Amino acid sequence: MAILGNYSPEDVIVLFAGVSKLTGFVDGTFVNISKDEASFLTRVTSDGRPTRVHSSNPIYTVNLTLHSGSESNQILTYALKVDEETKMGKFPLIVKDKMGGTLFFSATSWIETLPSSNFSVGIEDREWVIKCSQVSFNIGGNESPSTMTEDALRTALGLAGGFF
Repeated sequence: MAILGNYSPEDVIVLFAGVSKLTGFVDGTFVNISKDEASFLTRVTSDGRPTRVHSSNPIYTVNLTLHSGSESNQILTYALKVDEETKMGKFPLIVKDKMGGTLFFSATSWIETLPSSNFSVGIEDREWVIKCSQVSFNIGGNESPSTMTEDALRTALGLAGGFF
């Protein structure tokens, strides 16, 4: 018997600094999460022997694409200005699919730079680049939502990996 999964873009939440739920995302891809370097780089010698090299680079990049009229642009701009003035603009970032088991948590995140700003007769995109460390990332499915307990356990286990 096949299980029906459910996904709704409206149920993907981005929580900035633990208090601000970002809104005003564009249609299409509005959140993109990627690890800056692969965990392992594989090389093959001239005689065909594979070797892998582990990268301990813990940095992830989160791209958030908001439309130009989103009030969340102002929140992110203020955060970058605070960081530029104080060098203390680090914040936690959470991306959660409430309809499934995907959860991204970064204890230490920062905005890399202001996005490009285009103006036209339409609504333009603003792509924010956020760098993240101290990350716990679980890519789950959408057959059933995860519980708060499961999310907390995944986050704790993901962060504990950096302590051993």
